[in-house]
Amino acid sequence: MTQSELDKAIGPEMRGAYLFYGEEEYLKCRYREKIRKALLPDESLAPFNHVILSDPAAIASEIRTLPVLADRRLVEVTDLDFSSLGKEALEELVSLLADPGDSILLFYTRGEEFAAGTAKKPSELAKKLAETVRLVEFPRQTPSRLAAWAARHFAAGGTFAPPEICHELIERCGTDMNVLAQEIGKLSAFALSHGEKTIRREMLEKVVTAYREAGVFDFVNAVMERDTGRAFALLADKKSRREKPVEIASAVSRVISELLLVKTLTEAGMSTAAIAAKTKMHEYAVRLRQNSVRKCSLAELERAVRLCYETDIRLKSRSVDKYLLLENLILSLGAAG
Repeated sequence: MTQSELDKAIGPEMRGAYLFYGEEEYLKCRYREKIRKALLPDESLAPFNHVILSDPAAIASEIRTLPVLADRRLVEVTDLDFSSLGKEALEELVSLLADPGDSILLFYTRGEEFAAGTAKKPSELAKKLAETVRLVEFPRQTPSRLAAWAARHFAAGGTFAPPEICHELIERCGTDMNVLAQEIGKLSAFALSHGEKTIRREMLEKVVTAYREAGVFDFVNAVMERDTGRAFALLADKKSRREKPVEIASAVSRVISELLLVKTLTEAGMSTAAIAAKTKMHEYAVRLRQNSVRKCSLAELERAVRLCYETDIRLKSRSVDKYLLLENLILSLGAAG
C-alpha cells in the first residue's frame, strides 16, 4: 500500500490492520497522528479508545473490547519482533487480523525492525502478513522531494525559502525529516524575530546545526582528506545507530561516484549549471562536490570507486566482520588520497 493510498483510506470508516515500516520516522509519526485524529476526534474519549501494547498475546483481548462512546478503537502495537514469532504464532496472528472488529490495528516498526524485502521480491514474512495486513513503507525521501516539502514547511511557518536555500539546508543537515523540521522551525523563528520573512544563506550559517545525520558526504570528505580519525569517529556513530554496513558502503560508493562524475565533467570544461542539468543535481550540490574534489585527481577518484566496488562484493559474499571491512575501506581510501 502506498502513502497516497493510505491518505485515501484514512477516515472514520477505515477498518483492518496496517503495518508501518521503513526509515522515515517523521512520516510514520505524522500518519499515526492522522489516523488517531480521524478515528478519535473527541480528545476527551481518546484515552479510552487508544491503547498501545507490545505483547502480541494481548491483541486478541483488545480487539474484543468495545469502543467507549465512539465507533472505533485504535490498537497500536509497537516493539514487536516479528522475526521471533514461530510459524504457528504467525499463522494465529494473521488469522486474528482478518477480522479485528471495531478496532483498527496499527503495527509501528522502526528502522530495521521489519524485514520487508523489496516490491519485486518481498520477504516470506511480508507475504504472509499481507494476507490480512496492509503494509505501508515509509522510505527515506529523495533530496528533490525533501526540498519541495521543506519549501511547504517554511510557508506553513510564515516564511519563504527559495529552492537554493532548501537544497542547501538538506546538504547541511541530511535527509532526516525530524531534523529538517526542527531546523526549519528554528530558521523561521529567527527570521520572523528579526522582522524578515525570506530565509537567507547567512541565516543558515548562523542558525542551522550541520547534522548530516547520514554523514555520508562528511564521511567521504574525511576519508579523501586523509582525516582518518574523523572518518573512524563518523563510522563509530553509524555503528551506534545500527546502520547496515552494506548500506553504508553503498552510500559511500554513490557519493564517490558522484565526485568522479562531477570532476570528469568539470575537467571537460562544462559549467556548474551545465553539469547540474546533465546530472539532475542541484547547482549547490554540484558546487559542493566541485570544491570537495579540487585537490583530487581523476586517477585517485577512479581508484576510490574501484575500492568501494570491491568492498561491496566482499560485504555481500563473505561471512566476516562487516564493520571491519568498512574500517579497511577507510584506510584504503585514505591511502588513495
